[in-house]
Amino acid sequence: MAAPESPRFHYRLGLNQPATSPTARRLAEMAAAIGEETGGALRLDVHPESRLGPDPQMFADLQKGALEFFNSGATLGGIAPASALPMMPFAFPDTKSVFAALDGALGDVIRGELAKSGLHAFRHAMLNGFHHITTSVRAISTAADFRGLKIRSPGGALAADFLQTLGAEAGMVPFSQMYEALKAKTFDGQSDPLGVVQSLRLYEVQTHLSLTGHWWSGFTLLANGAAWAALPRDIQEVVARNAEKAALAQRRDVEAVNAAGVAALTQAGMIVNTADSAGIRARLGDFYARWKAKFAPATWRLLETHAPGLGS
Repeated sequence: MAAPESPRFHYRLGLNQPATSPTARRLAEMAAAIGEETGGALRLDVHPESRLGPDPQMFADLQKGALEFFNSGATLGGIAPASALPMMPFAFPDTKSVFAALDGALGDVIRGELAKSGLHAFRHAMLNGFHHITTSVRAISTAADFRGLKIRSPGGALAADFLQTLGAEAGMVPFSQMYEALKAKTFDGQSDPLGVVQSLRLYEVQTHLSLTGHWWSGFTLLANGAAWAALPRDIQEVVARNAEKAALAQRRDVEAVNAAGVAALTQAGMIVNTADSAGIRARLGDFYARWKAKFAPATWRLLETHAPGLGS
């Protein structure tokens, strides 16, 4: 099929991840495949590294239709409360369990909430991974070590409540500004998977890596509902098929990066320790009770189906 002189649809996709990251690379491959398979009818330009603005701005632009696609991290709780549930601390034993929930019934609840707000969420989320704590002041070995620290978190009420429950102060700065904020010691530390610590070179501005595995996070590929509905069914099918392919490949990529992270960051000079995660979790009884009360019992049961850590 010959490509048209100009695309019938010219859309943009924004994300905060580095251009060299597995996430940005797989989305770029997705966009190229979409262009090829639609004969150039849909041109999708991928803009990594927060080039279209910080996450809150990109999300606002997506909602009002100024941006057609956005690969979202932890910015959805305000309109899709159930999207916070996969981050529930110490709930999931492994990534496979998280995706069993997100690719299935719990994900359906989240996607339904997003649809009510005019957003189309693709079924297969991408992987960020289990979070650990890095700091420039001291290692996190026990729950008591959180006290008094200011920690940059992904944002959202759940993250803030978790850190405050442990005596720390949660703070937020856009992902693209995190390195400079940690270098300036605006924060004592931060929470992210090992792949992020590597890709942002946080080992240059953080001394300690404490393996806590305290919560999980991923990325949700979203489309503005009106922009999605404007696409003919055959183009939607091309996009959905390539979005699934990109997500599954990205999951494998990031899982491998995270698995090699301890060795790589040790070699980069970080002081690595394994935290007492069971002891930290034991301090969260009231936290879990507060969050369970926020959701319908049926929704919480969908989480518990794949999250045995909530029942211990």
